[in-house]
Amino acid sequence: MELPARVTRALPLLLLAGLILLSHACGGGEDITLRRDGDTLRFSSPHATAVIETKPFRLSLLGPDGQTLTSEGGALSFSQGNRAFVVGDVLDSEQDGRALQLTVATESTALITPPPEAGDATVLLTWQTDRTLAVELQPPDPTAVTEFSDAYLLTPDELIYGLSERVGVSGEKAIIEDVSPLPSEYTPPEAGSLNRRGEVVEMLVRSTIALYAPFYHSSNGYGLYVAGTTPGEFDVGATDPDVLRFRFETGSTPESRSLRYYLFAGPDHATILNQYTALTGRPFVPPDWAFEHWRWRDELAAGPPAQVDGVPINAQVAEDLQKYEEYGIPAGVYMIDRPWSAGTSGFGVTTGGEGPFGFNTFEWDEERLPNAEEMLKLLDGRGYEVVLWTAAWAVGGEPGENGLEASQRGYLAPGSDRIIDLTDRDAWEWWKQKHIDFARRWNIAGWKLDRGEEFIPSKPTDIWSDGRTGRELRNAYPNLQLQLMHEAMREARGDDFLITARAGYAGSQRYGIFSAGDVAGSTLFGVGEGTDLGLRNTIINLQRAGFLGFAIWGSDTGGYYEFKDRDVFARWLEFSAFTPIMEIGGEGAHAPWDMPAEPKVDDEMIEIYRRYVQLHHDLIPYTSKHARIAGETGLPVARALVFDFPDDPQALDRWDEFMYGDGLLVAPVWRTGERSREVYLPSGRWEDFWDADQVYEGPTSITVDAPLDRIPVFVREGADVPGRGE
Repeated sequence: MELPARVTRALPLLLLAGLILLSHACGGGEDITLRRDGDTLRFSSPHATAVIETKPFRLSLLGPDGQTLTSEGGALSFSQGNRAFVVGDVLDSEQDGRALQLTVATESTALITPPPEAGDATVLLTWQTDRTLAVELQPPDPTAVTEFSDAYLLTPDELIYGLSERVGVSGEKAIIEDVSPLPSEYTPPEAGSLNRRGEVVEMLVRSTIALYAPFYHSSNGYGLYVAGTTPGEFDVGATDPDVLRFRFETGSTPESRSLRYYLFAGPDHATILNQYTALTGRPFVPPDWAFEHWRWRDELAAGPPAQVDGVPINAQVAEDLQKYEEYGIPAGVYMIDRPWSAGTSGFGVTTGGEGPFGFNTFEWDEERLPNAEEMLKLLDGRGYEVVLWTAAWAVGGEPGENGLEASQRGYLAPGSDRIIDLTDRDAWEWWKQKHIDFARRWNIAGWKLDRGEEFIPSKPTDIWSDGRTGRELRNAYPNLQLQLMHEAMREARGDDFLITARAGYAGSQRYGIFSAGDVAGSTLFGVGEGTDLGLRNTIINLQRAGFLGFAIWGSDTGGYYEFKDRDVFARWLEFSAFTPIMEIGGEGAHAPWDMPAEPKVDDEMIEIYRRYVQLHHDLIPYTSKHARIAGETGLPVARALVFDFPDDPQALDRWDEFMYGDGLLVAPVWRTGERSREVYLPSGRWEDFWDADQVYEGPTSITVDAPLDRIPVFVREGADVPGRGE
């Protein structure tokens, strides 16, 4: 195994090796040319050209037909404390195969005489593939640099996609830096779309809707990815409407003391994503059983057990099994959230039945989950795969508990009473082996990696075992958690496993599948009024995650903070049936036989629940086929229309429809009380999913009926889609 520190420090070499292989796989790539025309250099691959103005340095990226995809719109620069320096004239250039090294002057922006000097810098341009250009700024004194920045011009009609999953309000702040969700999470706004233009997007992983990557796509046909994990931000035309500017802090490692970013030449979003995931890692593809629906509850209540087949087990698990059989709902994945283990919280509070944490030992809480071995046999006998909650949290202060053991061994992160320092080789192996042993002992099929972005020691003064600071580790930690658990389960179960997580950064897609975090079916952490805006924003979350390479995704159907309006639950069930992962659970019952409003047993909702769970299962061969494509190319299973129709102006920012695979157009209804909606159908012939006699020729807009039990879905001509008309 590569040690965590070695993995992160060796990342540039690993990426380079992967890109060399990719270059060979793509064919061509050997015809790299450099042409000088006065003060301009043209550094070309067969599919794109980097145009370098030399007085001063300015970079543009051109496509194969010579069209300008993007141009720098502000000087490439770096800061040394409170002194800023910009890259000036190119003093010298030297080509070595696919690389072009430029020696550049630097100029102070200080309005003092004489201005301070920094010395000459190096800009290295490398065609990693025929469509991927690496840009690296190496400053004169790397140890003195505190920040890097660059900027690119925005054309008038240009759209920018990606950067983060969350739909929020630009510039909002957390109350507590390392743990608090942003306000838009518990009171969702009716704001935002696929286009990020006009926003300032922070690159710091926040709870709990927590998928981020310093990577965007442009509707002009290029993408840009900034390597590294130090915090930063993208100002997407917020300060200057014609400029997209990004800036990033430096860190403690040599790699973080230079700026490295990648430009991807399209022409389309699928090509951009293919290049990006070739660089950062192809999406993990789980076994087909992961595409069955998931049933879970936020916390299985302790209390008197109920019998199933004569075995006393947790009463809520028993209820789920019995109601599924009573109503003819197929088995799928059964996920048991925390706490499934008893102990103390780490604050001296006993949690055996009602605690906030549990998960102090790798032993079942017999008060909450009596007869765990028999319970697992009952689940297995009915066809369920079992997934458990976990996190790299060592809690519990009593002998035999994880928290005390980690503390005594020195395995905790700097200043933390629970976070395991996964940059420590011994701590990594200790935590990994505990999960391997438990998964083998109890036949656990997967783990839900929760809270990977909470309580992470994130200050510059927090020095982790491998020498990195907390500022560097905040964005890196989700990847460390995912990689550890991925390795553990591969050792325990071969290829038959999954890891699911809510937090991720660039490259996380290699190790697991993803969930939208604590989305809202009601406001103010569930104590406020019901809302349909959580579903609205989750439809956007799905598509934003797809732009970032998180190709296999799901959400808490009905909202983690439970719905209070039956419309929201019905519409979310329909939406989730057409996402790769259909998970039903969160706070409260999330069950049509135990509704939060009258009638408690809702016959219409039971039928909707059964119908869409069964449909989701019927779609597994279709979903699995597209998941394999995602694993090879990065193309998300569910994706914005612009992936399939990049030249259609009507598709550019149409967030309330999406493609599910290449054959289904899904038009969710999210607004409470709505029973019809307008649907835009792009070019081609489309059949109504529910009635094949209804055929439409696109491009066209139609108004369709959408009773509570039906989501508008259309089948592209020639697509082979199971489950139709049922």
